[in-house]
Order: sequence, then C-alpha cells, then structure tokens
Amino acid sequence: MILRSRINILWLLSFSVIACSPSENNDGLPGVEITESNIVEIDEAISSIEFIPLKNQEDSPVNLNCSVWNLKVTEEFLVYSTICNPEAKIHLFDLRGNYIKSFQRIGNGPEEYQNLQGVDLNQDTLSITVGGGVIKQYSFPDFEFIGTVTLDKNALFIPYFTKISSTKWLTSPMFDGNLDENGEFSVFKILDSSTGEITELPITGTPITAEISEGEFARLGENSLLFNYAFSDTLYLFEIEKSTPLISLDFGARKPSAKDLKMDGEKFEATVTSQPFVINMGKIWHTEDVSRLKTFALAKNPEMDITNMRTFPVHEVFIDHKSKRAIAFQSLAGWSNGNGFATDGYFYDVLRTEDWIYALEKGSLGKYGEELEQIINDLEDFEDPILIKYQVKMNE
Repeated sequence: MILRSRINILWLLSFSVIACSPSENNDGLPGVEITESNIVEIDEAISSIEFIPLKNQEDSPVNLNCSVWNLKVTEEFLVYSTICNPEAKIHLFDLRGNYIKSFQRIGNGPEEYQNLQGVDLNQDTLSITVGGGVIKQYSFPDFEFIGTVTLDKNALFIPYFTKISSTKWLTSPMFDGNLDENGEFSVFKILDSSTGEITELPITGTPITAEISEGEFARLGENSLLFNYAFSDTLYLFEIEKSTPLISLDFGARKPSAKDLKMDGEKFEATVTSQPFVINMGKIWHTEDVSRLKTFALAKNPEMDITNMRTFPVHEVFIDHKSKRAIAFQSLAGWSNGNGFATDGYFYDVLRTEDWIYALEKGSLGKYGEELEQIINDLEDFEDPILIKYQVKMNE
C-alpha cells in the first residue's frame, strides 16, 4: 500500500479504507447527482457560521493540536479527543470553548488504557476502544471507571463503533486481510459481547480501497443509522440489525468502475495523482434531513502534489434527502483524520492552527474570513484549534 505508507508519514496515523462492492445495483433507488457543477463558494453554501476558539487552561496548557481527533457535542459540552497515541486524551469544554478538564488514564491497570482508537458517547457513558477488541467504559462527564467489554479479540483496530443493544455493538473494524471467494470482505459487523457471536452485514469492500478509511455511520434516530464507506455509490439505512440501500450517489461519467476497484496499490497511487474519477471518502454526518460526506477530486487540481496534502482536491458535499439536491464547497480541513459532528441542524469541525492559517491565506472562508481574523486578534493565545459551527443552505 504505497500511497498509504506515504500518508502514514504525513499524518503520523492513518486509517484503512473500505470499498464499494462491484456487485452493487442501484436500480430503483432514489438518487442524487454529485458533480463539479454542484460546487459553490462557501459564502453561497453556508447560511450561518460561528467560530469557537478552544481556550486552553492558562496555568498548565495541554496540547490540543493533534492530527487525529474526534469531536462530540452534547447539550452542555464540547468533547474533543486528541487521539495521538501514546498520549491520547479527551478534553472537555463548555459550549463557548472554555476549558473544563482533560481525561487521560494511560497505563496497564484494569481501569487504564495504553492506546485510544475510537470514541463513542452515549448519554452518560463514554466508551473507548483500546485494542484487541476491548472497550473501556467511563461515566460522563466525571470519567469514573465503569468496566470493560470484550468484543472480537481478533479485531486489533476498531476506530468506529457504537452500542445498539444491551450486549451488541455495531463496528467497522480495520481490514484484516481476509477475503471471501469473491475477493471481498465485510465492512460492517455486529459483535455480541455476551456470546462472542459476529454477524457480518452484507456490505462488502475490495482490498484496494483499504487505502483511505473504515466504514462510518451517523445517527438518524435512536434506533437507526446511516452508513457510508469509501468508494461507495450508495448510502445505507441500518435498522433492526439490518442494512438496506437508501440513496444512490451519482458521480456521472467520473464514477470509478468495478475494474478500478481491483487495481493494485501502486497503480492506485498513480491514479490518485492523475485524479481520473471522483472518490467518496467514506465520511458521513447527518442532521435534520441533510447528510454530509467528503469527496476527493470532485473538481481536479492540476497542481496537486502527492507529498503535500494541502493540495489534495477535497470537497465537503451536502445532500438534502427531501429534495435529492446536493451542494459542495472546498474543504477547510482537507484530507484529514479529524472526525467532526452534526446535531440540531448544525455541522461541526475543528480547525487546527495550520488549518485556519491556510484557509485565511487562501481565502477559503470567503466573507467569513474577516470574522475569523477579528476573533483571532482578540485571542491572547492563537496557537490552539478553533471549532467551527455552521448551517448550510439547502432549500434556496
């Protein structure tokens, strides 16, 4: 995996990817067209935006700039996890970005962890995957230890997971190299902690797409989720422990073919550099009938440099499920290991220092750049990340 090895060096940590099964058939599904014509300036796409600096503690500041991060937003808190092992931490802020405290319990004891892979927050319970299919659970927001849950011991890396019943967990583990007779593997699995039973959902990927990210999911309701994964041309609905196709993603003539998904790693790197097709990067967020995903090469960048991820043509794409309309704008964070959030009609991201500096230099924020500059001028310390909270215009 040549490209991924290079990205490992650039990112410090890389995730693996899952592919769209060549056998997918979208006949009869409602679809949405996603092409370069959907791209607009950020001023046209956003109806409101708020910049929230994450204010560090003054007496003993913590390191908030990490290349792998996870954000959760509750009614009271911003939960910002910096997953830079072996010093991974979870930081708690109020909704105005004021620092409250940090949680870290590194060690070999039963209440401790050596690595932090993924984070799930379900009301008053914080769960983290720590490796070897093990989940450590803590009460939230006081971070008192609750207990340990063991899933599949062969699942060495589980970055995306969530609890779906008293003993069952939906997961998207790292591709382990095992393929079925068709040369494919299951993207999403249900793991039962009480019996050890593993249920593979019928959504499969091919090894070539293990160059980008695991599958991801977003909550639609208490008992339903939305699935996406890299290279997929379909979003899936998950309910009652079953997945069904929900909507087709129409990338037109620049959709990768089944043959493209079978290429080897070396050819894939060359293909990424030449940008012949659009790649659904597998990200997914959802709030109030609008889904957000990321694409690579929705519009080509002839000046892309494979060694400089700032030059990668990444766009944020928003889909209105009622109108089946999509809009897109250039991503502020780009090809990133960051995982934002969505709730109550708003989308959230965290811009690390280098992200917002680059966005201001390139004018990527449009008219909102002046607002951010004013906020920065008022800060005593501008080296920490800034959270952005925004709404998109989907019905205008």
